[in-house]
Amino acid sequence: MTATPWSAASAALSLPLRLAWVLAREDGRPPAEVGGPGPLLLGAAVLQLLHDGAIERRGAGYVRGSGDAGDPFEAWVRDELPAGDDGDHQLEVLAAHASGRATRRAIGALTTLGLLREEPRRVLGVPLGRHLRVADTDALRHDRALVREVLGGAESRDVALGAMIAYLHHGGLVAHLEPDDVHAAELRAARVAGDAPDGSPSPQGPVADAVRATVEAMHVVLVPVGAVTVVTTTAHD
Repeated sequence: MTATPWSAASAALSLPLRLAWVLAREDGRPPAEVGGPGPLLLGAAVLQLLHDGAIERRGAGYVRGSGDAGDPFEAWVRDELPAGDDGDHQLEVLAAHASGRATRRAIGALTTLGLLREEPRRVLGVPLGRHLRVADTDALRHDRALVREVLGGAESRDVALGAMIAYLHHGGLVAHLEPDDVHAAELRAARVAGDAPDGSPSPQGPVADAVRATVEAMHVVLVPVGAVTVVTTTAHD
């Protein structure tokens, strides 16, 4: 695989929302609320906001920048980031106050963008309100398959996909993509993130170099927001 042709439905998504999107279920359910990836979505959004100049590092703290937030979710994260002169403390406060709401906010943004939609809910044929479902399950399956290909060992020239694999690794979320071989997929994700437990070398080349630079930036943000998970699956036995 030499390119990453995301589905037309998700082509314009930012990395935080694409991460939430691929964590939806292929039967049409949105990303799980309980035990969801809230801290990881927050960390991804902060990095995107920094990249776009919507927030900036000034001294030891973060301040609002002149750039625009790329989507409703990122705008919410920027508004939730408290003022201060200690970046780690600001991110810790952000996590404490916003992690529990982050998945719901991301789901709301995906709904606003039309990737999720409300449908009637019926139990035994009886209408019982409405619930959210993925609007285009074929697009979701297509995008999840792209990620699984790289988790299965395929090479990609897409930096954003490499960064997503690293996020999935650090958040302990590789299994949510339902790869055929979870053990091998987690080893592959760890290797892409430069964190292989067996000491095997990381991928080489311009994309791999860009992903490594992204991972270095990730740790500055992900650790304070509590998004780095100690993965205890078979890949790390």
